[in-house]
Amino acid sequence: MKKILFLGAGALMLGACATPPTEAGTALFAQTTQPLMVTAATGTKTGRACATNILGLYISGDMSVEAAKRAGRITQVASVNKEVKSYAVYSEVCTIVTGK
Repeated sequence: MKKILFLGAGALMLGACATPPTEAGTALFAQTTQPLMVTAATGTKTGRACATNILGLYISGDMSVEAAKRAGRITQVASVNKEVKSYAVYSEVCTIVTGK
């Protein structure tokens, strides 16, 4: 029983490393969308680029604006948002670009 509690506590401590900060703060469980940039242009296309973090030990992905533009085949940017999903030991941060 002590081993299970010890492993559970260890997983939660490592999971704290996997929680990305948001404008609302840092939490073990979070799901937010945050505006980063808005222009006067309008857009009909959307592109997403994401990076994932597992236990704070392994991070992979390209969440750049350029990657999101490529994914949505966007040449003129109208807005850029950041979406954060955090579930204790796994998190994902995505850049969402709209435009033409």
